Amino acid sequence: MNKEVSCINSRAIINYVKKNMGDLDYLLKDLDPVIDILPDPESYLCDGSNWISCTVASRLYERARLYFKDEMTAFHIARYAAENFHLGYGQRIIVKAFFTIKMGLKNLQRINDKWNRNKKVELVEIKSNSAIVRLHWTKGMDVSKDICLYNQGAYSYMPVIWGGFPISVTEKGCYFSGNPYCEYHLSWSSKNNIRIFFSRFFSSRSVLNDTIKEMERDKLIIEHKFEEVNRLNTDLNNRVKQLQAIQETGKAILSVLNLDNLLTVIMNTLSSVCNIQRALILLVNEKRGVLEYIHATGFEGELPEMISRYRVPLNSVNNMLVRVLNSGRSEYVPDVEKSNLRKENIVLSYGKSRSVNVVPLITGEKVIGVIATDSLEVDGVPGETRDALEIFAPQIAIAIENARLYKQLKEQMLELKRSHALLSRAEKLAFLGDLAARLAHEIKNPMTAIGTFIQMLPYKIDDEEYRVNFHKIALEETERVNNLISELLDLVNIRESRFESTNLHELIEKMILLVSPKSNAKRIRVERVFDPVIKKVWIDGEKIKQVILNLLSNAVEFTPQQGMIMITTERFTETNNGTGVRIIVEDTGEGIPENLIDKIFDPYFTTKHKSGDHRGTGLGLFIVHQNIVDHGGTIEVKSMVKEGTRFIIDLPGHPQNGHNILEKQL
Repeated sequence: MNKEVSCINSRAIINYVKKNMGDLDYLLKDLDPVIDILPDPESYLCDGSNWISCTVASRLYERARLYFKDEMTAFHIARYAAENFHLGYGQRIIVKAFFTIKMGLKNLQRINDKWNRNKKVELVEIKSNSAIVRLHWTKGMDVSKDICLYNQGAYSYMPVIWGGFPISVTEKGCYFSGNPYCEYHLSWSSKNNIRIFFSRFFSSRSVLNDTIKEMERDKLIIEHKFEEVNRLNTDLNNRVKQLQAIQETGKAILSVLNLDNLLTVIMNTLSSVCNIQRALILLVNEKRGVLEYIHATGFEGELPEMISRYRVPLNSVNNMLVRVLNSGRSEYVPDVEKSNLRKENIVLSYGKSRSVNVVPLITGEKVIGVIATDSLEVDGVPGETRDALEIFAPQIAIAIENARLYKQLKEQMLELKRSHALLSRAEKLAFLGDLAARLAHEIKNPMTAIGTFIQMLPYKIDDEEYRVNFHKIALEETERVNNLISELLDLVNIRESRFESTNLHELIEKMILLVSPKSNAKRIRVERVFDPVIKKVWIDGEKIKQVILNLLSNAVEFTPQQGMIMITTERFTETNNGTGVRIIVEDTGEGIPENLIDKIFDPYFTTKHKSGDHRGTGLGLFIVHQNIVDHGGTIEVKSMVKEGTRFIIDLPGHPQNGHNILEKQL
């Protein structure tokens, strides 16, 4: 409803109708949807501080006119208002302050703006005893001829407020007859001015009494307004506190993922924030096709088994709980005794509930359960409690759903862990089987060759060439079996890493010295490019020794005569801005075909047995990879066939046992 006219106008209409024994119900019934829902429309329309639309004002004038069957009713209402000071005390003071007719007319626009927004007032002409006034009505507002008549009456009897006589008002043109505006010609006698002048000094006793009554009436209105504002303010503060509590509690609920703990928190919250005395939470069990009890609060003593095992089939459509579940809408039964609820129901009969309120728990478009509350009081479940529960229920539903998903995820994680354990056990068994088969094959062949030679030795003891070949082959095959067993021991003797401060460059030099007989025999040049900043590093020295020795041994083995091996150390910056240590071993050997690079760290993968010049078990690089993983590092290989191979080892700078890898130097 637009605010276009002050209610001092509607108050004048209502008081005029009441004074003349009119039908107030006829006047106020079905007036406007906003006014119709008010508990006391008459009080609202008589309060000069309220505003209504021109439509409502026109409707009031029209009803009064039809009721009294007098086309001039609006004019008479204006006269009644002026003669009985129905402007209100404050408003009357404002009008009275202009003292004279001429002063009042000169300030018509100011007076009009105080209580009307439906027109502009133009003072066209003013003389000592006459004036011309035009009313320009605001377009779009639902004004009527009745309002025009009311204004004519107000101008005619306005001098009464100042103690004068009514003046003559003649309408020379009317907006409601097709003119662009309403034009009034006003005239008054000189005697009127004299009367108004002297009336300033003499107020009649009746006028003073009316003023006092008006003041008392306004005082009551102000007191009523103050009480209303105070009540609304109190309600608003309570609602704000309640919403803040709900918000804070909602955050707490959403942070709890254990379902049992969550339900306890929810029930405590319902008791403290929503003032709920007793409540049940029931959730849908889709496997069983029932709505079943999950949690309760507020019941004295231990909850009977018949409640804790309470279930309702989902097809029990007459059950209130299932009905709320299916409809997704809350239901409130204020008087259980007078309702059609089945009184023999276990929950109702045990709880002796006098009123019941059931709210659905909805997440997205799915209803996962309900919350049922009740009251033992005659007044039932308070409206504030039901409103708070409506706000709170969606958060509870989300929290319960999250907790159930978390529980389901934990169960899946446990299942996955068990599956991994079984898979790991199967892989180990498969690995051991494969290992045994390979060992048998690798050991059987040389042992067979040596056995054959030994069997034939008595017959060829005098054959020198046989003895030399036998010696050479037996030595080579024995060495091969010995190497195989050594690598096997390295593999099975996996021990816990023992980190300690180790001089990396000294460690590398020792490994270079170990391979030097073979590298010198092939006249391979071994270059070193060491970062001088790197001295002691926090590593497992024995495992890194295995890494360097295996890589150098491979490099020497695959690098041709007069080739070159280069080993480099340097620092590198990690993605988290830490500083790690990088070791690079590269050679100018045969290189690795691109299709084999991804397999070289697999156990027992080797290309050495394919060549008569190299022999290997396929465990060396596997052990290298495992040792680097034990350090939390990575190993990368880049290779070009006939150009060489480059192994890049990155050891991270993050702490191992509380030590950074370079903390001793940096």
